[in-house]
Amino acid sequence: MEMSDQEEALEQLLSDVENLMEDLYQSGFDTVHDSTLKTLNNMVRRTAAYGMELLSELLSQLTDGLTMRRHQMEKKEDSMARVYAQLYRYVSVCGDKIERDKGVRYYLL
Repeated sequence: MEMSDQEEALEQLLSDVENLMEDLYQSGFDTVHDSTLKTLNNMVRRTAAYGMELLSELLSQLTDGLTMRRHQMEKKEDSMARVYAQLYRYVSVCGDKIERDKGVRYYLL
């Protein structure tokens, strides 16, 4: 059974968020490039446009925290890891839901 255009777009959006998170994981929170922050801001707008308010809010928190962190001389403990972990869980749960829906369609339709 074919996926709808909406499902494909959602799957691509989640993949884009996942790739962005992987880039952040590899670069670390202290060496975030301007282009990454720009991409994060674009992703905040895209996820909001899809109606994914929680995902958009988590991405916004991460973007704001990373932006502030760039201007700190002394790095101190912050909530970036917590927000990152919440984002990871959100994307993972959404991905699982998409896969389950595909299975349901395959076996029931």
